[in-house]
Amino acid sequence: MNENATVAMVLAGPWVAVLASAIAGRLGRSGDLVARIAAAVVGLGFVFTAAVAIAVSTLWTGSIQVGFGETSLQLDALALIMSMLVLGLSSLIQGFAVRYLRGDPRQVWFVVTANLLTGFTVLMVCAGSVALFACAWVGAGAALVLLLATYWPLAQAREGVWRTAVRFGAADTAFLLAVAVLLVGAGGDVSFDQLGAGASGLSAPAQLTLAVMLVLAALARSSQIPFQGWLPFTLGAPTPVSALLHAGVVNAGAILLLRFAPAVAPHRSVMIVVCVVGAATLVFASAVRLARPDVKGRLVFSTMAQMGFMIMACGLGLFAAAIFHLVAHSLYKSTLFLGAGTGVRQHATDRDLPTRTAPSRLVAGLAVAISVTVTVAVLVAAKLVLSPAVSPSSIGLLAFVALTAGVTLAVALATHFSIRTMVVGTTVTAAVGIGYVAFLHLFTGALQPGVPVQGAPGWLLVLPAVGLIAVELLARSSTGAVWLRDRVYTSALAASLPRNPIRTGAPL
Repeated sequence: MNENATVAMVLAGPWVAVLASAIAGRLGRSGDLVARIAAAVVGLGFVFTAAVAIAVSTLWTGSIQVGFGETSLQLDALALIMSMLVLGLSSLIQGFAVRYLRGDPRQVWFVVTANLLTGFTVLMVCAGSVALFACAWVGAGAALVLLLATYWPLAQAREGVWRTAVRFGAADTAFLLAVAVLLVGAGGDVSFDQLGAGASGLSAPAQLTLAVMLVLAALARSSQIPFQGWLPFTLGAPTPVSALLHAGVVNAGAILLLRFAPAVAPHRSVMIVVCVVGAATLVFASAVRLARPDVKGRLVFSTMAQMGFMIMACGLGLFAAAIFHLVAHSLYKSTLFLGAGTGVRQHATDRDLPTRTAPSRLVAGLAVAISVTVTVAVLVAAKLVLSPAVSPSSIGLLAFVALTAGVTLAVALATHFSIRTMVVGTTVTAAVGIGYVAFLHLFTGALQPGVPVQGAPGWLLVLPAVGLIAVELLARSSTGAVWLRDRVYTSALAASLPRNPIRTGAPL
């Protein structure tokens, strides 16, 4: 099979599903049948893409490019990884939706818009030029808005659609202006290989403005401050929509920053802003997540926090780490959303259990000592053996990961301290730590952009680390600064709820 056919087969699945679903819907076919056919077609696309990844190992260090002139499609490591992720999760989620939406009059609408979103997303990650990426980016945003309108009669769904459309529209306008500047300056479309040269031909203020406009689009799509107001209002969408949204769409910010790295990464001031915004969103969303009483609400703010970590990694110049985190988060969060019903039942069960007694000071001290020793030892040993090359930012990110992993292990040990918990906890921590370093090294070799990157200084990671520790301590303290804990959580929770001003003269 030649290169043109290979790329076409990777892209074709969702668009075939859209066409087949639309025709079947117009002919009055059963929504259940339409959904099954679409899920199967997208699943075949995933199988083909995985087969290409296995058969063509050169894609990890090179790429397949097809197109006309500078407007091209490319199948490189990033496109291959993201295409498999998007097609695989879309097929899985659509298969789940066959049962979830059975008999629902909006089932065909969901199938068509879900595959539109999948198709535009795959086109976006496989785009080899600025104009084609921009078309796919706007198309994916429009498809998401249509998908969120699945339950349009619900007021909450309409609120989510409106908020998403407004924020996407504002940020994408800046993005399209940046694209227009690049295209006009180059006299036509610009391949990503030539993006750095095209951007460097502009004046210094124009280059900085261009980078800022590109960053705005990435922040809005990933629900980062100050655009975080749309994601919490998508809870009116059915569970398959939420799973598709949180597993893939919100990750697009990192894809944009990586593809446009030649125009963004050379500006240290912009990269510092990206890092700080990601860190602020991480701390804010973590605080709100602990305050939300509902399972889906917690998952939403968990996603926002994880996207903050991803954007923060991009700001540090660690793009490969951001993509690795993106893949892991997508797999994990789609599972959580599809199992949200089970989570509700488990929460109800846990609520009826007796309150756990607080651990003694000796147990708490042992838990902290063991977790710190194991986590640091594992990550340092894995780094020295598997990936000895270091930089201040990479060491800072590794320390941040060690902190979060250590807190997780310490909480598990303090909650139920026993030999079994210690063995299982340390074994899992060691396996995860070694796997993290190994896969991160593999991703760095394939995905790190080949342009000078002026990443934010690694010491900035101290700010989110201190913020997260403060949030955790405030959440668990029962004495002392209780009023401060309540003030922080009340303010954070209020910021995540809709503001419905009372009209003057309206009945209360």
